[in-house]
Amino acid sequence: MNRQAGQITVEAVLVLTILVSTVFTGTRFLRDKQILTKMVERPWTYLAGMIENGMWMPAASSRGKHPNQLNRHGSPTGDTP
Repeated sequence: MNRQAGQITVEAVLVLTILVSTVFTGTRFLRDKQILTKMVERPWTYLAGMIENGMWMPAASSRGKHPNQLNRHGSPTGDTP
C-alpha cells in the first residue's frame, strides 16, 4: 500500500465537485434574491441625483432643487421669506 498515485486525482475530483456545486448554488441564490441588483441600484439612485442635480436625493425627486433653478440662485441679499 505504498503506492497512492490515484489519491490526488480522486481528491481533486471531489474538491472540484464541491466547488462547482457551491458556485452554481451561490449564483442561483444571488439571482433569486437579487442581492447584487439591490447593492447596485439603491446607491445608484442617490448617486444619480448627486450627479444630475447636486443633491443626495433620488434624481427624480431632486430635479426641482437643481442649482440652476431660480429659487436656488445665489444673491447678495440671501434668502428672503
